[in-house]
Amino acid sequence: MVANTRDGCKVIDPDLAQGIYRGGCTNGLADGYGKVSGASSYRGDFQAGKKHGTGIKVMPNGDRYAGHFSEDYRHGKGVYVWGDNTQWAGDRYEGEYQRDLRHGWGVFQWGSGDRYEGPWQNDLRMGPSVMEIRRAQAAEASGKSVKAGGQVCAEVQLGLVDRQRIRGKVESVAGENVQVRIVEVEGGVASYQGRVVKAGDMLSDAAARWQPCGQN
Repeated sequence: MVANTRDGCKVIDPDLAQGIYRGGCTNGLADGYGKVSGASSYRGDFQAGKKHGTGIKVMPNGDRYAGHFSEDYRHGKGVYVWGDNTQWAGDRYEGEYQRDLRHGWGVFQWGSGDRYEGPWQNDLRMGPSVMEIRRAQAAEASGKSVKAGGQVCAEVQLGLVDRQRIRGKVESVAGENVQVRIVEVEGGVASYQGRVVKAGDMLSDAAARWQPCGQN
């Protein structure tokens, strides 16, 4: 399905299928600057019927993206704010995208006040948040740092913004790095630092990402 102006100019994005388009048109396809109004809305640049250039798109649930598009994908720099009618209300991401996935450098701000600034890869953050770092620093300051033989836990990203816990046993410690054997993964499997992990796997990781279980 496609959105149409009264003269039949088409927009490819299915989210905008029930909307009304007004703007530039070439060979029956939206081209140049235009607007679509409906359950979802968009205003910005088009090329050959696709969002391409800069623009602002608002989804039916209130989510809002403002930034760069390429062939209908969020691609380049942009800001995504989750709507008030979602479980992630108040969360916000600002940074780089690659074909709809957060990829490159970006900042995620949780409604809870936690914050992560750093690299992303295929929609996953590649490091700890501010609160995770503070918990690790507090544990170390109180003498509860990660030690060989100890049970440790870490929180990983599940989907867009939810968290998932994994538990492991420290096999060895070498400076700021640890070898952790995974004992339990909440939900059975998790994506951690760009790798799928499950019980029994061995991880080489930064000690700061792990805390003694019960201290998270």
